[in-house]
Amino acid sequence: MRVALENFSLYTIQPNVEVRLVRDVFCLMGANGLGKSTFLNTLNFGITGAVPDPDRKFLSASEYFVETSRLDRIEDYFSGRISEELRSVASVTVELEWTSTTIVVKRNIFSGSKVASFAITDRADGSTRTVTEVDAEDAGVPQKRYEDEMRRLTGVADFAQFVFLFHFVNTFDEGRHLLMWDRNALTNALYLAFGADPAAAKIADKLQHDMKREDSRARNVRFSARHVTSRIDQLVKLIDKAEPGDEETLDALQKHNLLLQDRHAAAESRLRNKQSERRDADVKRIDLNARLTELQIEYRRLFSSRVQQAGSVSHHPAIRATLTEDRCAVCGTHHTAALVQAKLDAGHCPLCDSVLNASEDDSDAVQGLRYIDGKIIALQEELKTISAVSQRLGSELSMAEAEEAAAQQSLAEFLEGNGERISAGQAGEFSAVKKEIAKLEKERDEFRDLSAKHYAKRDELREKLRGYETTLKQHYERGSLEFVPRFRDLAEEFIGLPIDVELEHQQGNAAGFGLKLSMAGVLRLRSDEVSESQRFFIDIALRMALAEHMSDGPATLLIDTPEGSLDIAYEARAGSMFSKFAEAGNKILMTANIKSSELVLNLAKLRKHQGMQVVRMTDWTDLSEVQQSGEQLFLAAYSDIEAALN
Repeated sequence: MRVALENFSLYTIQPNVEVRLVRDVFCLMGANGLGKSTFLNTLNFGITGAVPDPDRKFLSASEYFVETSRLDRIEDYFSGRISEELRSVASVTVELEWTSTTIVVKRNIFSGSKVASFAITDRADGSTRTVTEVDAEDAGVPQKRYEDEMRRLTGVADFAQFVFLFHFVNTFDEGRHLLMWDRNALTNALYLAFGADPAAAKIADKLQHDMKREDSRARNVRFSARHVTSRIDQLVKLIDKAEPGDEETLDALQKHNLLLQDRHAAAESRLRNKQSERRDADVKRIDLNARLTELQIEYRRLFSSRVQQAGSVSHHPAIRATLTEDRCAVCGTHHTAALVQAKLDAGHCPLCDSVLNASEDDSDAVQGLRYIDGKIIALQEELKTISAVSQRLGSELSMAEAEEAAAQQSLAEFLEGNGERISAGQAGEFSAVKKEIAKLEKERDEFRDLSAKHYAKRDELREKLRGYETTLKQHYERGSLEFVPRFRDLAEEFIGLPIDVELEHQQGNAAGFGLKLSMAGVLRLRSDEVSESQRFFIDIALRMALAEHMSDGPATLLIDTPEGSLDIAYEARAGSMFSKFAEAGNKILMTANIKSSELVLNLAKLRKHQGMQVVRMTDWTDLSEVQQSGEQLFLAAYSDIEAALN
């Protein structure tokens, strides 16, 4: 695998980073805040076109893919990591290798999930086919060809399944999502891991999603029926008391009023945010202009002080232009350079003929001028950037102002026509209450009928799903003969206790599967029944076993290592678990903090240089002031790891 990042200003020392994963274990080591998680998420984006959601909520593979590949979500993630002037040129390129195929895919960061270029090399016949956004006949051609090839090479039914597997199984990132205790996501993973046909897994995923949707709709409609019934009861009490009631419930008007108020409040909030952002940019621009003016004044003062020395007069812009162009910079007369030079050589000012002081060494003044000039150039670059930001925020502010004005107008127009009715809340005559009750009873009955239809549809889908569940259980029974022992082997390497998992099938109207975890014979049905550090690495062991089971060749895991919650004994055992996974020919791309971690040290001792590749992020970007003060500690940690690798 090869990963190349271009124009990533987050990495201040090396904004153009390229790494090749040449060993079974690739470990990216860096201090807090240097961009380790960003690197993993960018790699994930390059491969899948989606940025993993740290708060993953799985409903279906297709919905998850649509949500995580949204343009605004991708832009929001990378906006704080790439500077304004590099947004148009920042990109990620990933090279993926199979036994007989190599794929190179490039995505421009701020172009959403689109593939900018795609190349595939078939090593069997030596052919290479490349397609880019520029030379493609139709828009989206690189994207479609890339997704088609990834489906063919990974054996999934559609690209959304591939994204699901890569985010939920092959990646353990900063979100610390626990697949073991996420029944919805785990069910889909089990269908893909143990089902005979990915297309059947896709159908089962859709059936389960549709079934839950119908169940949710039925419950929502049933709740609406109860709400209407409650309103009927209130009106009946009014009739029993023989008092006039409301002519109508006013619910619709009140709900619409609240909706318009919420929209206006949201528009006001966005407007305030944009105004604040624009003010901040303007304040920064004013500050930069003030600092620039101060430097320019200081430059002129220092330059003027040098004019008092005879040797410095020739540096004056007018004198220098006259000597260079042989044309008076004041009146424009030609062939005046010789006369000016003669006066300078005689020690006289070329303009007033005053006698100049003898030249002195002004190297300090020249050095000071160069230093100030450098700062002026740097400030001018900052001004250029903040001006671009200010211009973009100006456009966004104008849009926000228009949205707020439109929302305010809609609310005002609604209240003008309905405000009195909402405020008064009075119904009118007693007979109108009976009409309202009849109307509500009809509405309640319609809700109940609709709820029954949704439940019937849910039960119909449930029956269709049972056939797929039966098939999955049969395939799991066969596949578990290899999967379960491998999971035990990896998990017990870490936890040091007997581990077991058993397939759990939900019955009745519920659907889906889970894995019942036992530790030393004690069931751990909820994640909070396992300590935080243990549950993370047991979940990683599950992903390792699943990835191995699904892969024809070596499996690959991306791990944002959560070793900070472990004691040194468990850190060492976690390193042994990682090594055992890599010993089988699998690949690990992991991140780790620079510290005396027994996880990394033990992994390095077990894998050695030939099995583990360590890359220092301190070569990519600058440390903070606090981190710089402890740089010797970082160097010592690096030395310990290098010694372990040797």
